[in-house]
Amino acid sequence: MTDFSCKESNHSPTWGLMDLFAWKLLPPRFGGGITYIQRFKDAWVHHNRMLIRAAATRYKMPPELLAGVCWIEVGGDPNFIDRVAFEVRSFDWSGPTWVDRNLTITSNPAKTSFGSVSIQLRTAAATMGLNPSEMSTAQLRNLARCLQKDVFNIEVVARHLRQLLDHDGLQKNPPLLAMEHVRIVGARYNRGIGLSLDDIKKNTSYGDFIVKFWPRFTKLLK
Repeated sequence: MTDFSCKESNHSPTWGLMDLFAWKLLPPRFGGGITYIQRFKDAWVHHNRMLIRAAATRYKMPPELLAGVCWIEVGGDPNFIDRVAFEVRSFDWSGPTWVDRNLTITSNPAKTSFGSVSIQLRTAAATMGLNPSEMSTAQLRNLARCLQKDVFNIEVVARHLRQLLDHDGLQKNPPLLAMEHVRIVGARYNRGIGLSLDDIKKNTSYGDFIVKFWPRFTKLLK
């Protein structure tokens, strides 16, 4: 099914071009820099705390795990940059097949990431049981539009995390999850499902961050 229902809006804080400038160019003494984007991340997770808790309950995981992924991913590039990248890639990959395979200069449009909680279109599609290679540009564009709705976005990310937990057999007593396994599933979210578990364990920095700031996420979810 590729007719996604994503009409819900929860009026989350939005990250735009001015936020990007404040983060990158405004001196910290004037409220810019790293503290600016951290405040935005805190505000976004706290605003969406009920959605995060509900999705975590549905998919039987600690809400701090989902909150941690959300916190890391939100902010950064404004959404319009993703939309522009998708349209440029879609034009470059508009066929015929031989041209797409041999003469394209951009990444496949299905590799474009969308959503406040950034996730690639191909990953989101596979999470929903779809084959991204069989989806038309219009269908991918519709999925991208839905991922820009935070209600839909959080749901897909939570479902993807559930699938990653099951992929590595990390959770014996859901929703409980050992911190060592938080490190692994966090790293898996960042580095992809294609790597072996041994390769994932070689670099768990993404998951390590979630473990380190677990108390912060607990507080933001209250």
